[in-house]
Amino acid sequence: MNRDFWSGKKVLITGHTGFKGGWMSVWLQAAGARLFGVSIDRVSDPDFFMACEVPSLIEQEWRADIRDLQAMRHVFTEAQPDILIHMAAQPIVLEGLVNPAETFAVNVVGTANVLQAANETRSIRAIVNVTTDKVYRNFEWVWPYREGDVLGGKDPYSSSKSCADLCAQSFYQTYFRDASVGLASVRAGNVIGGGDWAADRLIPDFLRALDASKPLRIRNPGSIRPWQHVLEPVCGYLSLAEQLYREPATFSGEWNFGPRDEDCKPVGWMVEYLAAQAPVEVVLEPAVNDKEARLLKLDSSKAKAELGWSGRLSVEQALEFCLEWHRAWHAGDALKCARAQIEAYNGNR
Repeated sequence: MNRDFWSGKKVLITGHTGFKGGWMSVWLQAAGARLFGVSIDRVSDPDFFMACEVPSLIEQEWRADIRDLQAMRHVFTEAQPDILIHMAAQPIVLEGLVNPAETFAVNVVGTANVLQAANETRSIRAIVNVTTDKVYRNFEWVWPYREGDVLGGKDPYSSSKSCADLCAQSFYQTYFRDASVGLASVRAGNVIGGGDWAADRLIPDFLRALDASKPLRIRNPGSIRPWQHVLEPVCGYLSLAEQLYREPATFSGEWNFGPRDEDCKPVGWMVEYLAAQAPVEVVLEPAVNDKEARLLKLDSSKAKAELGWSGRLSVEQALEFCLEWHRAWHAGDALKCARAQIEAYNGNR
């Protein structure tokens, strides 16, 4: 990161209480940015947000629902940000199956509200809209998906994020392009790292089982996912934001920030690696649904060629970072560990 660029920049993060938003906040604060955050609530208790003292790193924050346009207008009027990182979402596939209408409302209507409020804010110069690798219509291909491939996830969560991606494209073409505001949608893989306590995610489930000395129950052990440490996509998002600010017409569009092909591992492999270092009994259960894709990979050639971005951490290193942070959290050193891991990541070139 270019500290000269970020120093003093006003950055608004929607979903700043979330796992990825927390890591981004720690990194941006270290780079000298002025941070503002809006989120409906903390996503779990415990969470990265409180464990790493993120409230102390932020200049101002609001508790508001992105489905409320007037609330979003108020936040943008107060913050007057230079850069927007839109992360707020309903991010869980299984939750989308249970509450599809709410998932679409948050991920689609919420995104439209955030972008409308941004469009009404003259200070905005760059917008990063965070979606997911699951925006692609998944044909279970063995080769990875590129940014120009057709969108259309089949489950409600994936479909809602595809719609959010299309929403951002529409706003850019209609409003932001002529105003010389950069807007990009970014698609990452299955992000892991310290401080994620979300439900129905593999690493949090493993760590909960470890802490409680209970068996870990997993489904679909053969499903292959593009695993990557949270610092990988966050680095990509921030590198892209800087370029969007400087050259909006050149860098607006869609970007993949996925792991290396060799780091796309089956769920069963991930559990075996973790259990070898932190023993947990593993119980295989029948799949609870047949709507989750079993094979999904991203092609990040565009980010490598045009941004100089590529993955730095192997999946093994990413898992070791997860365990290291979790142990540091138990010892009361979560923020210190997060900062140390960011510094280690910056040196891993």
